[in-house]
Amino acid sequence: MNEFEFINKIKEISTYHKINLGIGDDTAILNDNMLICSDSLVEGVHFSLNYFTIEEAVKKAVIVNLSDILAMNGTPLYYLLNISIPKEHLNSLQNITNSISKINDEYKIDLIGGDTTSSLKNIFISVTMIGKSNKIIKRNNAKLNDNIYICGFPGYSALVMNLLQKKVEKSYFEDYIKYHIEPRINFNFLELFKKIEINSMIDISDGLLNDLSHILKQSNLGAEIQEELFYNNLDFSFLAQQFELDPIDLIYNGGEDFFPLFTSPITPKELYPISEELGLEVFHIGKITKGNKIINNFSQELTPKGFLHF
Repeated sequence: MNEFEFINKIKEISTYHKINLGIGDDTAILNDNMLICSDSLVEGVHFSLNYFTIEEAVKKAVIVNLSDILAMNGTPLYYLLNISIPKEHLNSLQNITNSISKINDEYKIDLIGGDTTSSLKNIFISVTMIGKSNKIIKRNNAKLNDNIYICGFPGYSALVMNLLQKKVEKSYFEDYIKYHIEPRINFNFLELFKKIEINSMIDISDGLLNDLSHILKQSNLGAEIQEELFYNNLDFSFLAQQFELDPIDLIYNGGEDFFPLFTSPITPKELYPISEELGLEVFHIGKITKGNKIINNFSQELTPKGFLHF
């Protein structure tokens, strides 16, 4: 049983309280359009202290959850933080406190509780985020002929992760390190989402193809991806290939990209003046089609290979 099969089994368990939406989207939806989500970061799985500080890992654990709130067209409000840390790292506690203070100020969120414990070896961080939306956008409502947009260029985080693991000299990619170590969530996109019609949305932290496939499965549709955008980013492609990495695989399956993908009937010609006026970067990458497959503009089927924990 893999990760997603396990999650599907959990969905079958009965619930005893009214829930607008439980498992199956970026967040659960409670009464009054309240949103709640949770994610964990584990040392040795999600980060290494060879290239993360502990405070950077804590900040990223918060960021991961903020991305899920944004993908539901929501605003974050509160969060709970659980951290297990070996005693040898207790000298980092003040830095962690400073990091929490900075991220709270940046995103106007409040830490309202959680738990702290010691661990024998590795660091474990878990965050539960609570937010609210005036108009929730789910995964399951993509429409035939919708245009597909992404709110950033995917692949940089996975590229940086691979280069760090290969112990490549950081001067080769220092401009891109932020995408993996300190990603930012741009809640200014909420202004764009107010101005346009959006039928479905998801964050693509598990890989572009993997997360797009969730929208397609829940909407009973397919997609065609126009790949020109990806091949035209020559700097990205050159850097990846320089260190024997496949740039297209990083883009499609690398994951760790913390921004939304959405589908909308609005055309690029209509959308781009709005996004540019707001100072936001949005990329058109394809259309929603009939069927249940993802293909590229050469009619080749694209198979999701995003990360599975088990």
